[in-house]
Amino acid sequence: MPGLSRLVMPVLLVILSGLSGVANAQATPVPFSATYHLRLDGWPDADVQHRLSHLGGNDWQSEMRASVLTAEGYERGKFRLQDDGVQAWHYASGFTLFGLGERYHLSARELATLPDRQSALFILSRGLDTAPCQRAAAPPCRLAYADHKGRPEAFAYHVGAPQTLDVPAGAFEARWVEGWNPEKPDRRLHLAFSVQRPGLLIAVEYYRDGELASRMALTELDRDETR
Repeated sequence: MPGLSRLVMPVLLVILSGLSGVANAQATPVPFSATYHLRLDGWPDADVQHRLSHLGGNDWQSEMRASVLTAEGYERGKFRLQDDGVQAWHYASGFTLFGLGERYHLSARELATLPDRQSALFILSRGLDTAPCQRAAAPPCRLAYADHKGRPEAFAYHVGAPQTLDVPAGAFEARWVEGWNPEKPDRRLHLAFSVQRPGLLIAVEYYRDGELASRMALTELDRDETR
């Protein structure tokens, strides 16, 4: 994806998917509105907006927005909570660069077998307590998701133990996930998910060839659960 999506999405959204079988059906989502501060190597810092919204009934929406210089991008996924997991049913994303850009959409039919990236982010965070790859010597968990054009992608990861993480927004109980694309093992994505709030990121670190290339941390969290 060109523009902002190429800059931000590998750090935020290539996190990707979980199969419904690894999700913890007992984890109850809570609406939130979060702001992260993103530092991209070679680019000006940026703020990222992330919101999990309850659409009514069992339907939810996860959305992220960010801008860097003359580029702007967004990504949102709608999904439904079911007894056997989570089912994505709509996805939209887009970017603009110098006033030009593109838009992408995936329908319920296109998401019938794989979740979109935003829905997968929620699914992944919801299943950390029961993931079999928490043991140090355990093989990595392997997940599949659909990219912005509906093409299948892969993600391998390990899950760390819960710990208290201090960020500008405060202290949070979090679990680190270390993940990578099996075809690009030299690039590593470290994601710290909130233990209490499914879908909420506390911090992100992106490594390329063993060096930290970008990082992100939670700076503000709206705890209004009536949204």
